[in-house]
Parts: sequence; C-alpha cells; structure tokens
Amino acid sequence: MKARLIQLAITAMLEGTQLCAETPPKPSLQALQQQVIQTERAFAKTMADRDHAAFVSFLSEEAIFFSGPVPLRGKAAVAAWWKRFYEKPETPFA
Repeated sequence: MKARLIQLAITAMLEGTQLCAETPPKPSLQALQQQVIQTERAFAKTMADRDHAAFVSFLSEEAIFFSGPVPLRGKAAVAAWWKRFYEKPETPFA
C-alpha cells in the first residue's frame, strides 16, 4: 500500500512537471508586428498628450538614449533630459 502511494505521488509530480514545462504557442509574425505598432503609437501619443509620466512608463531602468552630447544612461537620466520637451503646450516635434 505504501509503495503504491509513493508511486502515485511520483506519477503526479512528473505529470505536474510536464504540464509546467509545456511551451505556450508562439505568436504569429503579424501579431508581433501589431504589438510593436501599438506600442510605438502609444509611445508617440505621450508627446501628443504632453504626458511626461506616460513617457517615463515606457523607459527601462537600463535605458540608453543618444539625445545630446553624451549618452543618457538609465531611466532617471532619460526622464530628466526629456522632461523639457513635455513642459510646453506645443510639441517640439511629431
């Protein structure tokens, strides 16, 4: 009886491991392209809406921007440099 319970426990663990190890289906190229397009549009909309906080939400902690004489490294540095582009009511570029 004890051996049977151990066997059932091991079988359940192996089946659970197999279920966890299954790879989800890969998205199609078209779905990935649409994801990039939507993200780019949302990113650009931050400028149109004059929403600096939304702009910052797109930045990674490891972001590097080449926006001036020296590369901007890190989310805080990029956010600080770009804040001036969001302060005026008109967009400096589109």
